[in-house]
Amino acid sequence: MTVLALIAVLVVIAVGKYNKSYEKALRATMIHDLRNTATAQELYYRLYQTYANDISLVDIEPSPKSTINITDSSPQGWSAWNEIERSPERCELYVGNSTSALGIATISERIACEEF
Repeated sequence: MTVLALIAVLVVIAVGKYNKSYEKALRATMIHDLRNTATAQELYYRLYQTYANDISLVDIEPSPKSTINITDSSPQGWSAWNEIERSPERCELYVGNSTSALGIATISERIACEEF
């Protein structure tokens, strides 16, 4: 009986650690996708002297189950946010004179994440 109780405690600890690791991996994926979006936006800007207003216009492929939304774009800047299916967080980035659509990012060119 004591052995079963000990195993149950170890399982509870292991599941908790797994969930935290999984959430960290999802956050890292969202940040990675936004960094790739930023690089693609700069390449797009060099070609067209404005930023893309749709993710399909830039040459990136987001991670599976990842959704990137470009919410604002102009020659002066752009903003986008990202979420992954089943993640409790969203990440956001804005560049230049654009503004944060969700209010998560508060500093230009710095990715910020927040639970929703």
